[in-house]
Amino acid sequence: MKKLSALAFILIFSFSSAQVSEFQKADSRYERKIKSLYRKYPKPNDERTKQEWLLTEEKISAYKNALEKISEEEKKMITDVPPPVVPKITKEAAYETGKASFQKLLTEAVDLTFLNFAVNPYKINLKFTLDPKGNASQVKVKGNNEDVNAFIEAAFYRIRDKGKWKPAESNGRPVLSVVNLPLQLNFSK
Repeated sequence: MKKLSALAFILIFSFSSAQVSEFQKADSRYERKIKSLYRKYPKPNDERTKQEWLLTEEKISAYKNALEKISEEEKKMITDVPPPVVPKITKEAAYETGKASFQKLLTEAVDLTFLNFAVNPYKINLKFTLDPKGNASQVKVKGNNEDVNAFIEAAFYRIRDKGKWKPAESNGRPVLSVVNLPLQLNFSK
């Protein structure tokens, strides 16, 4: 049972790491096309604005598709593992260097400059599953803007290996838990 759970989380982690490259491909595609557009239309005009909007929509769509693939693969892996018995949590999960450090890392990983997004602070609720080894999966972000939420969720996957989560504990033993974090992110221009 434990070996099966561990294998499922290893597979999830490796698949979602591959999906991070999908975000990078979307970024690269966007940058390449936007540079080409600016060469074609060096001065702002209606056609350039229209094309910028279409490229922005394309990038948002690529991010959402990658996140959907991650979610579907995580669901497949989880359904192969019987649901665990939920133990009583005696110590909550925590980021190794603290919530403020995690929040700063997440904010720095989110690039919304192409969206011209300027709501500060942007309030979200970040929810994910944390296994007994500190591996995060099934990430969901809730906030007022669905597109911004997708980029924050993608940023979480990008920074997932840059720090470590300490799993929740039940009587001194690490256990599977769901982490709910209300956060306020500030996006400077």
